[in-house]
Amino acid sequence: MICRNCNHSIKAKLGNVLTSRNIGFKDFKKYFEKNIQKERDTFQSWAEFQGRGFVKPQYTNSWVINEYGEIDDVLKSEILNTPTNKQTSILSAHKAYFQQAVRSPNEVLVKVHAASLNPIDIRLANGYGSNLFNLQRNFVFKMLSPFEKSNNVELGNAVNRQEFPLVLGRDFSGTVVDVGVQVGDLQPGDEVYGAPNVFANGSLTDYCRVDLDHVVQKPAVLSHLEAASIPYVGLTTLSALRKHVLRPRGARNALVLGGSGGIGTFAIQYLQAHGFSVTTTCSTHGLAVCKKLNADCIDYKEEDVEESLAARSKYSIVYDVVGASSPEWASHFLIKGGVYVTLKNPVANMTDKYGAFFGLQGAAMDFVKKQGMNLDIKHEWGFYKPDRQGLLEIARLIDGGAIKPVIDPNNIFGYDDVPKAFKELSKGHTKGKIVINVSGLPEATQKPNIDKIIHL
Repeated sequence: MICRNCNHSIKAKLGNVLTSRNIGFKDFKKYFEKNIQKERDTFQSWAEFQGRGFVKPQYTNSWVINEYGEIDDVLKSEILNTPTNKQTSILSAHKAYFQQAVRSPNEVLVKVHAASLNPIDIRLANGYGSNLFNLQRNFVFKMLSPFEKSNNVELGNAVNRQEFPLVLGRDFSGTVVDVGVQVGDLQPGDEVYGAPNVFANGSLTDYCRVDLDHVVQKPAVLSHLEAASIPYVGLTTLSALRKHVLRPRGARNALVLGGSGGIGTFAIQYLQAHGFSVTTTCSTHGLAVCKKLNADCIDYKEEDVEESLAARSKYSIVYDVVGASSPEWASHFLIKGGVYVTLKNPVANMTDKYGAFFGLQGAAMDFVKKQGMNLDIKHEWGFYKPDRQGLLEIARLIDGGAIKPVIDPNNIFGYDDVPKAFKELSKGHTKGKIVINVSGLPEATQKPNIDKIIHL
């Protein structure tokens, strides 16, 4: 089937040709058929003749939730329509849902080789942020709400299915198999990595469809399993710290609260890559991981954290990964004008409690209140933010050896073992990242044969 967007682009080209030249019907027909065939064969020519073995099937296996609840109770493996940037009906069979079938010229379809788990996946399964994310996820359906109780059963069901099934997973690494008509720098066969938006369908699926803002070429020195551990934690940290590490206030020293998890291990390396000395708090179980990253470690199980910090020089940045502190607490250990960044913010919780409109207002008031406490420090919230340039920046740091993925070999699971992986994540003591070998293909684990990467 030919993409209707492609037809529009061809027609535009034809219009330009026909207005600039005097072309007869036979020439027109020949030109048109040539371009149609070119568009039709874009994917198949690559898949069949390059011998990579990928085909674009109609259906895809996915780990989804169809309701909110405990992850062990609601996580299911289902077969969905392969997400596509080609137009399909929201009422078609086999769960071709509206949010999967919207046509966009800037989207990329990726064959997922590997994905990783994050605590946000468990929180999403529990209903965290559902009011806020539904507003983003299903804005179009708000206009269709009058049909929710329609006598037309199919139409009513389509509207009610706006939220589920929700595919979990925030990171992916894989191979491009199809692109929208306006995607110019990616093509089928490219090895890429990225992270879907928090409110979008995720990466625990054979094929993941993402906007171009969420995907770039993966780090050249990493396997897909390694690359899949990076995007979500990396972009979360960049959104929180980038402007502060590029324009530091005072000495380049930082405190990371909770340094042994996925975000913490990335943040330590990111700060060090920009010349910061890093102190981190962790449990006894996480000491080995943090010490291996050359961080100054405080074991909160064995030491009094406040006494230990008071004996050290003050910091220009305090990055609270686990949400265990407050601006008032951090002000004792920050220099004047230092910045306190926490990943614990009230936005999603307030919208869950008060609805999207009043919840956002309440969160804004809470932020203004904390800013007005006059603690001689800056207070900011960190959160995941799609950033294509950020992904490229991270890839350069990784290829240059400044950042390495932190993955315990025991935390690599097969696609069928996703429930076991979530149980491990639920324990709350994971060191580094938990990754999923989605495709099971050899190239998911193979590292490129590259001795040195040179960035021009």
